[in-house]
Amino acid sequence: MKKLTHSFLITAPLWILFLAFENFYLISEAIPFDSNKTAFQGALRISSKTRPAQNKSPELQLNKLTPAQQYAGEILAYLLQIVLGQAGRSGSREDWKIRGIDEELDFRNIVEVMTDPERDQLDLMVLDPNILDLTRTLYYYDEKLSLYKGDFGVASIYPAPEFIAIRLLLLQKIHRTEKINLKALIDREALLLDPELKPSPRDLNAMNLKPAELKLIRDIIESEPRIYQYLKSPFLVKAFYDTGAIEGEKFVKQGIREAGYKRYQCSRFGGSDKLDALKILFLPSIMREFYYGDSNRGLSQHGFKPTEFFDEMTKKLEKEILAATKTRLRKEVIRLKGDKPEISVSQWDRLWNRIAEENISFYIEDERPLVIYPENAGKTIRDVCPEADFTVILLGKNIYKSILFDKIRDVYPAVDRLYVDIMDIKHSETEDETEKISEFICSKLRDRIRGMIRKVKP
Repeated sequence: MKKLTHSFLITAPLWILFLAFENFYLISEAIPFDSNKTAFQGALRISSKTRPAQNKSPELQLNKLTPAQQYAGEILAYLLQIVLGQAGRSGSREDWKIRGIDEELDFRNIVEVMTDPERDQLDLMVLDPNILDLTRTLYYYDEKLSLYKGDFGVASIYPAPEFIAIRLLLLQKIHRTEKINLKALIDREALLLDPELKPSPRDLNAMNLKPAELKLIRDIIESEPRIYQYLKSPFLVKAFYDTGAIEGEKFVKQGIREAGYKRYQCSRFGGSDKLDALKILFLPSIMREFYYGDSNRGLSQHGFKPTEFFDEMTKKLEKEILAATKTRLRKEVIRLKGDKPEISVSQWDRLWNRIAEENISFYIEDERPLVIYPENAGKTIRDVCPEADFTVILLGKNIYKSILFDKIRDVYPAVDRLYVDIMDIKHSETEDETEKISEFICSKLRDRIRGMIRKVKP
């Protein structure tokens, strides 16, 4: 991806202004920006007096997560690794590893810090510009995971207070090298959901929690009941374990095994249907370009449908790859006889049509979005489309900023894959990527095409 070669540098004052501007955006469209100081503070924080009360009705909604929420859990698992300083861009990792490490585990106080204009949110969270579009994508699939919980039509870089509280708990556990027994915690559903029940020393010992830590978890679930279901998400279970925050007992190992994408299979959407054709795979990762929900018709069996924009961009990228390959192949395989090419331009055009129809196929997984980054890319490709020869991982707008890429290890030619920002396709800024893909295709088809050229009559 061309943008990966550019560093994302912005001074703190400029970023604060940028964040204020971003926070005045509605989820679907922008609202006017007000540079007034009071308006600026209002964009960053909502007074605790204007927020809905945190105390919820005793009647808890504990239904299973919707498909969109399940996907939000997958994004949340990656975000969790970032905010614990174990993933994402290297520049912010050290700050994430210690920010809030000495804070009191008091949920009411955490809510006040994040919502009271007189308190400083940066006591608990790093103002990390790289995760802005990542968090906005998360909130698209579950707006309740935003600081503003969908009530104010504002897109915030900051997650919900419940997530911030979980981060602080895990951060402090990791710092003390203590591990929560997640299975024991989840098994005590009644204790978690009924604030009237008192935990016994045996309960606390089984969960490896202190009284204040358990109270924090109970307050979190009382405030946002669906968090209880999120705790059982296989991807989050794996993230908890990978960060060193939970024990690796049988329940956790089962969750780790389930944290994959084998149930989502690729299908051919263009090019040759021959078994020996070169297979170029497109995989969608961390993007908002999917419809979901009961109001949308034609959803896949997994509860999603790609937007028209997504379909247009994949078709456009397919054409760009073929065009780049045609140009490269002609330069590499057609030899000169004297001062003339061995076949004419018209002969090459006819031959190219055969080459594309018989030797290059395009595959895609477009029944639901995935969460792919360098650490899990290889496994995901094997799960979804093991027959793929080359994979293009399509990222949502600016998602690449939240991912650490090693150009020597994580992209072609080190591996047969690369990453493309979907907006680069829209703006025709994928020349570097299509050149690399065409280079790969040519390396695989060169000898085969030489044989076809020899059969063309002069």
